[in-house]
Amino acid sequence: MKWIIPVLLILVSCNQDNLSPESALKSYMDGRMGTIVTRDYILERVTGKMRATFETMSEEEFNKSADMRNIKKDSFKILSKSCQEKKCFLTYSVAYQTKTEEKTAFTTEVKKIAEVVSEGGKWLISDVSNIKTYHEALEPINPLE
Repeated sequence: MKWIIPVLLILVSCNQDNLSPESALKSYMDGRMGTIVTRDYILERVTGKMRATFETMSEEEFNKSADMRNIKKDSFKILSKSCQEKKCFLTYSVAYQTKTEEKTAFTTEVKKIAEVVSEGGKWLISDVSNIKTYHEALEPINPLE
């Protein structure tokens, strides 16, 4: 009987990823940064225009975009939210470091707007557009590389 409560807590916490627009977006960002993801991982979390983009990518293009092992997330903040019944627009910022070998080569802060829609009882990312990107090079940039 003692095992029922921990099992229920685990099940509930595992299913929290897509219960709100914010948690769906945060889960997607956390899952991508610092790892290599599969096409299935992404397709389970996106819909609409974004899904069509990932479905039509060649294997080589996808593998390039899926490999984010050299990225280390510094922060993720949702700045504003505008929702209707089944659609939300979230303005957010994410800051990260791009590593080469063991050194940080760039720090970046990006502000974006994500369109998140509710489909089948969970929130999926439909489209993402950039507002502003700021890069700071910590190493001299060699244009010949």
